[in-house]
Amino acid sequence: MKKWLAQIILIALFFLLYLTPAVGQNTLDKLGLTSATPAASSYSLRKMSTTYTGPLARITIGTSYYDVYPDATSGLFAMTSKISAVIATYNAAIAVASANALSTLITAGTTTATVAIWYDQSGNANNVIQATTANQPRIINLGTIETLNGMPSLRFVGTSANFMESVNNVNIAGASSVNAVSSSISSSANTANIVTTKAVTAFDGLTPANASTSAYQIKQDFPSATDGFYWIKNANINGGVAFKIYADMTTDGGGWTLIMKNSNISGWTYTNAIALNTSMPYTSSADVISLSTVNYSIVGWADYIKKSASGFQYMMDANSRKSYGGIWTANANYSFTSSSNTNSNVTINTKFGVNGSVGTWTYAGSGIEQLMPYYSNCSGILTTSTSCNGDWWGTLIATINWSPAPWINSGCGTEGCMPNPGIIWYWVR
Repeated sequence: MKKWLAQIILIALFFLLYLTPAVGQNTLDKLGLTSATPAASSYSLRKMSTTYTGPLARITIGTSYYDVYPDATSGLFAMTSKISAVIATYNAAIAVASANALSTLITAGTTTATVAIWYDQSGNANNVIQATTANQPRIINLGTIETLNGMPSLRFVGTSANFMESVNNVNIAGASSVNAVSSSISSSANTANIVTTKAVTAFDGLTPANASTSAYQIKQDFPSATDGFYWIKNANINGGVAFKIYADMTTDGGGWTLIMKNSNISGWTYTNAIALNTSMPYTSSADVISLSTVNYSIVGWADYIKKSASGFQYMMDANSRKSYGGIWTANANYSFTSSSNTNSNVTINTKFGVNGSVGTWTYAGSGIEQLMPYYSNCSGILTTSTSCNGDWWGTLIATINWSPAPWINSGCGTEGCMPNPGIIWYWVR
């Protein structure tokens, strides 16, 4: 779904964009909702989730900005709410709460404050903003918080330019609902047209015209999507032109974009290890698992495909699908083209044994090490080994003497060792 737009001349008591099945990180339990009824975005002047720790809104006073946090007792936007230190620009990063209360900024009968950012409490970071102070909804009028029925409210006044718009597209699929509590200041109606939307669009990736952003996004929008070929695009990849990928839509819930397949040591170089045959060379799933088809890499594009800067996942398997590898979460903002051999803040979520069985292998110097694969101009071009020219096992792409790269020679589990796997795959979501 495209950007949310809140406008019209009205006062909003609280504002919830409740959309299923898009999944938020925070359950809105203070509204009686559960994880089975997630929200794509949610806005209020009270805390709606016990797990939400951020501010309710960023207010504008004069030329300064402050993030305002829920009152520790009531959870409301209140004069006792803690505020951040002064923020220089409306779109700066979220500022932590200080020891000061909102009341320290307010002069009775004088101070007026408007809202530059209304923060999304769902955890999806779909904040709504209004950069122009004159077009921002009012929250404090002459030293008093705007209220409706005794509750803090936003007052949208003036022309149709008085609105807030989301910073992100809100993508949804399936049945959804939009809920808002509002009151018109020009009629006795209990609700008014607080929410309008632009065109609803979810891209299935089945054609270049319907290119999505990743296999992960396609799986979120279309849960029934199956393994196969899809089209994605990103302004930072391939000149912004849609390109074809192969997606695993099955393993661990699916949403995996293939970023490398290595079945032959010949032809790899430091340069092409992150960009080889980027115009998808395969025409069938059989090609993807074949030892005789050409090598493939779009590792250099993976940073634009992963679902988040940190907390994204990568998957490696070797010899056969879902074998001799596993699924990891990167707990830091690591790049797929990083040259650092210290990117060790990764968590193994699933170990693969053979053909989907649970693996029992362990990290080892002569096997897979606890490092996100890094990009190096040495024997192990793409490797998990701390020594890419020494004991460089756990390597995805190599240049000499292996089939196709040295993989697991120690730390072997009950599934056995796999020094020459014949084929290795690398995935991102």
